Amino acid sequence: MLPTFFGSIPDDLPADQRAHWQRRQLSARNTLDMQALTGTPANADTVASLQRYVRGEITLAQAIDQVREQMAQEHQSYRQFLNRRNII
Repeated sequence: MLPTFFGSIPDDLPADQRAHWQRRQLSARNTLDMQALTGTPANADTVASLQRYVRGEITLAQAIDQVREQMAQEHQSYRQFLNRRNII
């Protein structure tokens, strides 16, 4: 079953576009599953990027780039936090 945060396929989409939507949902779900297997559950930013992908607003590569950038920023912030704690 697909996660509910990807929503349902719009009823007014033609058959070919419905098939593309379903493929994007499956790709997004698989991406989240792979991320969960690494021990890093998806956060709201990751889900938002993949929702945009499922809706066809961005490519999967763009969604993954956004997630990588967000994770890099989080990692940098955490590293800065640890460094500050060691100074005090």
